[in-house]
Amino acid sequence: MSTPIRFDSADFPENDAEEIWREGLDAIFEIQRPKDPPAPFSAKMESWPLGSMLLMSHVVRGDVEFQRTRRRIATSGVDHYLVHCLLDGTLMSTFGRDIQQVSLGSVVVRDLVVENVGFTRDAPMLTLTIPRQGIDRRTGGALRMHGLSWEAADPIGLLIASHMRSLVSVASSMDDEQARVAGEATLDFVAACVLRRAERWEQPGDPRLTPVIRAQALSFIEGNLADMSLGPARLREILKVSRTALYELFEPMGGVAEYVRARRLDEAMRRLESPLHARDLIGAIACAVGFMSESTFNRAFKERFGCTPTEARKRRAAVVMVGAASPRDDSSGSRDARGVGFRTAATIRSLGG
Repeated sequence: MSTPIRFDSADFPENDAEEIWREGLDAIFEIQRPKDPPAPFSAKMESWPLGSMLLMSHVVRGDVEFQRTRRRIATSGVDHYLVHCLLDGTLMSTFGRDIQQVSLGSVVVRDLVVENVGFTRDAPMLTLTIPRQGIDRRTGGALRMHGLSWEAADPIGLLIASHMRSLVSVASSMDDEQARVAGEATLDFVAACVLRRAERWEQPGDPRLTPVIRAQALSFIEGNLADMSLGPARLREILKVSRTALYELFEPMGGVAEYVRARRLDEAMRRLESPLHARDLIGAIACAVGFMSESTFNRAFKERFGCTPTEARKRRAAVVMVGAASPRDDSSGSRDARGVGFRTAATIRSLGG
């Protein structure tokens, strides 16, 4: 049988319960709750791996703000889509200048590379967490997915919502092979629905080549962030494409220079928060991600993340110290139960398309 990961705040002291719950969602969101909530903390989560994707049933009582910030995007290590089905309560999302109020029973898509803030109030929902490549290899990629939605009265929306409910009802009874088959079939179904609704970024030439060229470009950038010559001219040389084709390929991402700069800063943030680089000087990290000047790096970093590299490192160190100082029950059963948050986050990070 497929073994779900279950969390119920009623099984833990209130302070421990909220900490474990936050750990489970830490791979995706920074979370804010009222400092003095009117009622004790209450939440439930249940997750089922379905091959390369994850199905989750989740509810938390009261008001909660789920923030997908630049910092979290840079350090979370996930590149997924979320497909939510709202079962009750209130869900609203802001991204850029847009505000989206999600209606009951509707289905909405979130792209985790997009900065956004979700506000919920007593909102049970079902969520499919899908690696980007799981959708992109079925659709050809280059789709505007964030904010895509189907109302409850839309026949396609009704089909998706009904399918998600059906998955929850049978997930615990499936063996691993059945879960894998169900996951693959669900990906095919969601991709087909998305293709009928989402707009595609306009691309020149043969559209079948676009995902291949994009993958080559992004892979080269990731492997050469330290190369200070990395830029449009170098990419044109490597990819054998024209200036116009390269511009149009990166236009959805703000252009080549902006994308490279963002990836360098994201990698710097990852290193600043990594124990493996705790002894690295900030100037050395700046150089390792392709910045010639530490002062230029500091300005760019603060512009992107709202804090200096030194402040980011101190903030991470403070979080680690608080976690180390927290009292723990040393019994084996207690450790296993408390580990549900970490197992949920680890499962989300390990998903592959």
